[in-house]
Amino acid sequence: MTQSRREFLKSTGFIAAGTWLAPNFVNVLNLRGESFRGKRLVVVQLSGGNDGLNTIVPYRNDIYYRERPQIGISRQDVLEITDELGMNPALGALRPLFDEGLVSIINNVGYPNPDRSHFRSMDIWHTGSNADEYWSTGWLGRYLDAECHNCEALHKAVEVNATLDLAMKGERLKGLALENPEKLLRDINAGHNRSLAKMTEHSAVEGDNLDYLYKTLVESVSSADYIGEK
Repeated sequence: MTQSRREFLKSTGFIAAGTWLAPNFVNVLNLRGESFRGKRLVVVQLSGGNDGLNTIVPYRNDIYYRERPQIGISRQDVLEITDELGMNPALGALRPLFDEGLVSIINNVGYPNPDRSHFRSMDIWHTGSNADEYWSTGWLGRYLDAECHNCEALHKAVEVNATLDLAMKGERLKGLALENPEKLLRDINAGHNRSLAKMTEHSAVEGDNLDYLYKTLVESVSSADYIGEK
């Protein structure tokens, strides 16, 4: 099911200061018996277009109001954070976190020679490449390749999505995409024996390719068990 950004934000909500908008089943801070003492990175990607000027509003800029007579956020509604900038009133839940130093805002983010294609721009954001470069690995996937030397399980990086984004794909390791952990567990447990049988029967799948398929299947089963348990 595809959710609008508004539906997503309403259904997830805040679960802990500093963790932003993680769905409950990936909220590792509240896992019973979990002794993990490190940090988890939660990335919330809003893939649609975002109106930056109406998110962090330059409420003292006359040009802003001159060019946006209908859609500009009025000065009295802006949640002031500096003498020049303020939050959209819809971001009221973030304001106290910002005041406590738990939220940072990086404004005017971009890259040289921006590509005007939405799809090409998404590839650039996901890979961290220059606009004139074409990479096949993502910035999070390359982190996994560099730092997870003994990581076998896919659950080290979980994406709440039907398909895995390029950002999560490394050369050696990749994340795991799922929308429903219970469904993943059922599907994996029901299908992995059939998959093993089919891979064994196919004479065209052999050597390194067969090893790769077996490794991916074993990791998927292990990760589904882990996520289902947690």
